[in-house]
Amino acid sequence: MATILVVDDEPDIRQLVQLNLELDGHRVITAGDGNEALKVLETEIPDVMLLDLNMPELDGWAVLQRIKEAGDTDISRIPVLMLTAYDTADNRVRGGIEGAIRYLTKPFSPVALRDEIRGALEGDPEPVKRRRAQQAALEQLARMEKGADPLAGSPFTRTRLTRLEHRPTPAPEPKLVTDARHKLDDLTEKQRDLLERLSSAASVSDAATDLGVSRSNVYASLRRISRKLGIASVPDLLVLVRDGSLLGEA
Repeated sequence: MATILVVDDEPDIRQLVQLNLELDGHRVITAGDGNEALKVLETEIPDVMLLDLNMPELDGWAVLQRIKEAGDTDISRIPVLMLTAYDTADNRVRGGIEGAIRYLTKPFSPVALRDEIRGALEGDPEPVKRRRAQQAALEQLARMEKGADPLAGSPFTRTRLTRLEHRPTPAPEPKLVTDARHKLDDLTEKQRDLLERLSSAASVSDAATDLGVSRSNVYASLRRISRKLGIASVPDLLVLVRDGSLLGEA
């Protein structure tokens, strides 16, 4: 059948998933954390990866980012199913935008697990499924920005929550903000222009329209900016931009 890489820091979850998938004849490789998963990919390319989000040191988001940005197309085209106990709309939207094709929530039934794996293996190639999931996530994000209910049935749909950009965020430590401001000179002119537009735009969608680019391109740029500035996530970056902490006068 297929080779499945299961990445989760909970041994019981790894064993449960392995037993169920082996019943379908699959070969299952397991990894206990993100670093171990990346080590596996140095020698073997699985047909599907089941990736937990919440892991110590290198979490699922970081692993997903490295996979989808990999220069090796065999690695970047691995179908990734996100696995997590935190079933929130912002996680689902982010997963779709960043390259996961589906999202499976703990606790899950063996039937649901096997159905998701079957869906990942069958049908269109991964790039097509990824684009479809990304489009569904962007459509949900647009509805969230407008305060409307997302469409039922989307692979990344949940009840209405608008926290991807506007969720309550703890105030960053002053040193983090200071360090980020000192790194602003490392940004390109286009990256600085994007932050300036976002400081006054009502939403990421509005800023994307002003710039004549897609929301997914804006989001990808924000991820790169976050890494350059040492800011943990795009939502955290947006908070600092919009409250004036990052671009305001020192």
